[in-house]
Amino acid sequence: MIEEFEYAYMKKYWNIQLFQWCNYFENGNYDLSLIDNEMFNIVHKYYCLIKPIDRRSKIAYLQIKKDLVDKNPLVSELRNRIDNQENYNKSIPPQLEENRYNYLLELSSRMKSDVVKLMNIRNKLSKEVGYSSYPELVFKTEEINKEMLVNLLNSFVEENINKVLKLIAKYNIKWKSWFSDLNKISVPMLDLNPVELINQFIDKLGFNCIKEKIQINYMEHEFSGVASEISPKNIKIVAAPIHSLSDLTGLFHELGHAISYYFNEEKGLYRILPASYDEAMAVVMEHLAPQILFDEFIKEKISEIQVLEYTRCAISSLYEFELWEKPEQAEELYIKHYSRLGLNINNPSIWACDTFRSIDPVYIHNYVIGAVLSKYLNKYLVQNYRYDYLEWGKWLINNIYKDGRKRIFTEKISEVYAFK
Repeated sequence: MIEEFEYAYMKKYWNIQLFQWCNYFENGNYDLSLIDNEMFNIVHKYYCLIKPIDRRSKIAYLQIKKDLVDKNPLVSELRNRIDNQENYNKSIPPQLEENRYNYLLELSSRMKSDVVKLMNIRNKLSKEVGYSSYPELVFKTEEINKEMLVNLLNSFVEENINKVLKLIAKYNIKWKSWFSDLNKISVPMLDLNPVELINQFIDKLGFNCIKEKIQINYMEHEFSGVASEISPKNIKIVAAPIHSLSDLTGLFHELGHAISYYFNEEKGLYRILPASYDEAMAVVMEHLAPQILFDEFIKEKISEIQVLEYTRCAISSLYEFELWEKPEQAEELYIKHYSRLGLNINNPSIWACDTFRSIDPVYIHNYVIGAVLSKYLNKYLVQNYRYDYLEWGKWLINNIYKDGRKRIFTEKISEVYAFK
């Protein structure tokens, strides 16, 4: 039974990986809702047939539970509609289109009702499969302890907020222009060749074998970067052209995803990494690369960007968790949480166009898990292997990457860091 499910499911899984990539980056026009429906039919068929009696069947069981919600036609069709801005940007006045912030504000007002509707549908369907809410569904199916996670997020904010407030003042960062303002944290970029830096990084870790296996394209896109395994070991990255340190950290982040995919030696369901693992290890590479490649000045600048970004992510996560409980208070909660950054939070209605509220909900906390893990992992590797980076690479392959989801992620990292 499990073999039949795994074969049918993985065939559709690789289809949607490929079709999503083609739609986003190769002018494809695949009907993703159609594939979602086919996957929903598969999980619905096996819902009552597969019981969690061992690790493999447990993962199948958890994937089925999650996809009974995420692949439900009521969810997938509305999600895919929200994912296409052309459904909302018709007749937006030219003066608004010229100003990115005002454009997003108008877009948010137009899509808000759909975003709230999607949240309500996800919550309702989650209750039908035995969970109190959609966030609980995500935590349970990705094997995350919510209480420990919330403690981690709050601790991260408390530990870093004073430094963040000083950096916001130092670089005159505004909420409206947060992401572009991060480019104020800069160094001369002429000597930072991304191709050479990637080669140096993977050489030092002993990851040379991936050089010919991962395709990296640089293009201007609404995404800062994306990495995807579109079929086993067929890995592609799209990254923004490297104009700033922020762009460079984004490139190493996407490389981190690709490394996780490449060194996963498992097949079938064990190749599908939970978001906590996938994003956390991408953030780890984003942190390790500067430690290995750069001098103290550049490392400090990158550290400033990272503490700003991951504190924002932690606050965003805490906002989202409360938002799911009180969606009718979205704007009030937005001000409550983001005001912790000491900034004027005007126009809180912009919350609805944040893709982490609709396209990738209950997800952004994974970046903070990675930021916390990075600190402990770097310390662990130095204590045990000094600066023998080849040994770092071997440890990562043998203890994290090679068995994919065959072991729970918290077990993989327990030697380094235990959530508490």
